[in-house]
Amino acid sequence: MTKLWHVAWHEYRRHVFTRRFVLVGLLSVPLVILVMGGLILLIFSLDTNTTPLGYVDHSGLLVDPVSAPAPEWPDYPVPTLPFETEAAARSALDAGQIQAYYILPANYLSTGQLSVVHLGEFKSSASYQFYAFLTANLLRNTDPVIANRLVKGTQIIVQSPDGSRSISSDNWFTVLIPMVAGIAFIIAMFSTGGYLMQAVVEEKENRTMEVIITSVSPNQFMAGKIIGDTAIGLSQILLWMVFIVIPILVLRNRISFLRGIQIAPQTLLLGAFVMFPAFILVSALMAAIGATVSDAREGQQMVSILSLPIWIPYMLTGLLMSNPNSPLALGLSLFPLTAPLTMLMRDGLTILPAWQIALCAAIQVLCAAGAIWLAGRAFRLGMLRYGKRLKWREVFAKA
Repeated sequence: MTKLWHVAWHEYRRHVFTRRFVLVGLLSVPLVILVMGGLILLIFSLDTNTTPLGYVDHSGLLVDPVSAPAPEWPDYPVPTLPFETEAAARSALDAGQIQAYYILPANYLSTGQLSVVHLGEFKSSASYQFYAFLTANLLRNTDPVIANRLVKGTQIIVQSPDGSRSISSDNWFTVLIPMVAGIAFIIAMFSTGGYLMQAVVEEKENRTMEVIITSVSPNQFMAGKIIGDTAIGLSQILLWMVFIVIPILVLRNRISFLRGIQIAPQTLLLGAFVMFPAFILVSALMAAIGATVSDAREGQQMVSILSLPIWIPYMLTGLLMSNPNSPLALGLSLFPLTAPLTMLMRDGLTILPAWQIALCAAIQVLCAAGAIWLAGRAFRLGMLRYGKRLKWREVFAKA
C-alpha cells in the first residue's frame, strides 16, 4: 500500500508543480472567466451614456417630481432635466447638453402616449431609467406596498411538492449551475486524464517501465497513477470554485440574480457519489488507452472516440429539459459515461429520486473498480511491447 501512495504522490507532484500546469491547468479557466467578465463590463460601459435626458411636461404630471429608484449595477444613473418649452429642449439637444428629450402632451395621463426626440444613437438603459422615473411619479400617491407590487409585476414561483426547492425570476440562474458544473467537471476530467495517458505512453517509449516494474506491481502502479490523477483534477476544480465563488460573494449585493443562487444538498451528493467515481472511471480508461497504444497521437484519437458518449446529454439538452424524467433521461443517467452530465442536468430541472442517485452511484463505483482492474491488466500486458499496439481483444482474453 505504501508503494501505491508513493506512485500517487509522484504522479501528483510531477504535474502540479510545473509552470505548464499552473498556467494552463489551474489559471486558464479563471483567466477566461476574468476576460469574459471584463468584456461584459466593457460592453455595458459602451452601451451606457450618462449624458442627461430632458423632458417637456405639458400634462402636469412632473410638477415637483419625485426621483426614480437608483438603477441596478452595472447601469449608471442618467440625470433628467426639465425644460419649459420644446424650443429650449431642442437647443440643449443641438448643443449636446442632453442626449434626447421626451414630450408629454396634455392628454398623457389619459392616453399614455408621449414622444421622444434624439439626434444620434439613443441608449436603451437611459430610456429604461426615464420610464422608471415616469412610473415613480405616476404611483407617488399610491400606497408604497401596492406601488412596489405594480412595478415588479406578477412573480411566478415554481416549487417542488415537498417545498424543498423553488425557482422564480429571482433565482433562475440556479437551474444553470448544475449544467455548468457538469461541463467544468468533464473538462477537468479530460485535461487531467490526458496527463495520465501521456505519462503512460512516455514511460512505455523511454523504457522506464522495465525499472518501475521491478519494485511495484502493475496493479499498484496503475492504481497509484489514477489516484494521483484524480487528486490533480480535484485540485483544479477546487481552485476554479474559489475563483468563481469569490466574485459571486463580492457581487451578489449588486447583481440581483446572484442573490437567489442556491446549491441544493442533492447537488453536493451527486458530486460526491456520482462525479467522483466517474472521474476515476474516465482516468482509468485513459490510462488503459495509454497502455495499449504505441504513441501519443494514436491515444488522442482513441480519447476523442471515448469523449463522444460523454457529451451526448449536452447534444440532447432540449429533450432532457422538456422531459427530465423520461425513459431516455433515466437510461442516460444509468449508463456510466453519460451519467455524470445527465444527472447534473436533471438535478437543475427536477427532484431526482433517491433510488436513482443510489443506483447510479453504485454503477459508477463498480465501473470505476472494473476500469482500474482493466488499466492494470492492459499495463501488465503492454508494458514490454515497445512500438507495438496492444489489441483490446488481448486485454479481455482469458489469461
